[in-house]
Amino acid sequence: MARRLAKREKEMGYCEIKLEKERRLYKQIAFLRADIAALNHLLWQYQSAGMNPRALTIRSPDGDGARRPSREEFLAAGLIEIIREERDILSRETEELEGRLHTFTGFETKRSVLEEEKRNALRDLAPAHSMKMRRINEEFKRIERQWHALTEDAINLDEGIFFLDRNLDYLRSCRTFLISAKGNFDIESWVSGGYLSDLFRHSNIGRAKEMADGADRNLKMALKELVCVSNAKIRPDPFQRILDPVLEALYEDIFIEGRLQSSLQVVEAALAGNLKLVEQVKIKREQLGARLEQTEKVRGAMFSRLGSERRGRLVG
Repeated sequence: MARRLAKREKEMGYCEIKLEKERRLYKQIAFLRADIAALNHLLWQYQSAGMNPRALTIRSPDGDGARRPSREEFLAAGLIEIIREERDILSRETEELEGRLHTFTGFETKRSVLEEEKRNALRDLAPAHSMKMRRINEEFKRIERQWHALTEDAINLDEGIFFLDRNLDYLRSCRTFLISAKGNFDIESWVSGGYLSDLFRHSNIGRAKEMADGADRNLKMALKELVCVSNAKIRPDPFQRILDPVLEALYEDIFIEGRLQSSLQVVEAALAGNLKLVEQVKIKREQLGARLEQTEKVRGAMFSRLGSERRGRLVG
């Protein structure tokens, strides 16, 4: 009987691992769906306004001189294609996660069956022994669930930190390209008559926009992991996405101020803010690691105690 109980507990532990991963998958899917919905709404707004980024120009209708595009036209030229691409990427990511959910089917039912079998086995013991074993089992179950949650938190935090570091790298690259553009971008010459789409292609401004987009994508992937963490308080709101603010600032720089300054300040502020937040996340990862290590020791001791009780009290 002792061996049978040990086998059931091992199978129940496996079920707990699968169920914990399933809970986190649902959180990630909900996070991505919310972002896809926001992107669809933004696209709908631009489409309703009849904006086509390839057709937007700063030439006047008669071809004589230049006109200042509206802020909305400028943002549309910089964002629409990126939004479409981002929506497609996130949709594929969501479909992949939803496909993985099928591998977790049935584990809730299986765990319930195993728990019932375990209760029935404990009923065959003498009342005093049965009560003691139940207490030990309940305590072990609590520690086991805590250990599973901390283990998955560590995985999510490690993945999140990987993407957060990439976010910082992209922000640094964005800053570098803006500094380069500041030194050689002839704003007056370009404003005298060019297409908005040309501004974002094959230029330092275009590369800076690509880096801002890369920073946002990596931040999004980081937050997809961090929303799953349950044993460390990590708020996603303070992290700064950069693409929209950079384009807003570029509009001011190019068409109002006539020099690249505000956009560079926006990137530097985001870099400083996110860098500080990433360091805080890394500290929490260290704290969680220490807690996980302690829980592993308690779990090991509880497992040994449980085995000793079985060997001492059960026959078969």
